[in-house]
Amino acid sequence: MRKQRGSTACPIVYSLDIWGDPWSLVILRDVLIDNKRHYREFLGSPERIATNVLSSRLQSLVKAGLLTKTEGPNRAQISYRPTRKALDLLPAILAIMHWGVKYNPNTDISIPPLRELEENDDKLRVRLLAQFRDIAD
Repeated sequence: MRKQRGSTACPIVYSLDIWGDPWSLVILRDVLIDNKRHYREFLGSPERIATNVLSSRLQSLVKAGLLTKTEGPNRAQISYRPTRKALDLLPAILAIMHWGVKYNPNTDISIPPLRELEENDDKLRVRLLAQFRDIAD
């Protein structure tokens, strides 16, 4: 799909232009669910994203206003945090996770956030959002 950001009236096309590729959602999952902040943490995800793809997607998510990038004294200390715009995606990400748990026979339900999702998704959502109380509306 060709990026049409800003030139479409369709909210689905607009949304998919920003976070519709699989890697962007994986990065958002890592930030919102697994509280990852640093490039090396994203590289450690089990999906094994390529370094060039990770760099590109992080840059795109910052440009789209979903992540903020904080520079440190060296490259290893650069960190990424979600914005309010990213936090507002949490219900959609949890809904996608519910769908995946239901239909993916390979889902490992023993992973703590997935177990929490199955037991009480509202409690999980509240717990996850509590990590980001400092993020302004």
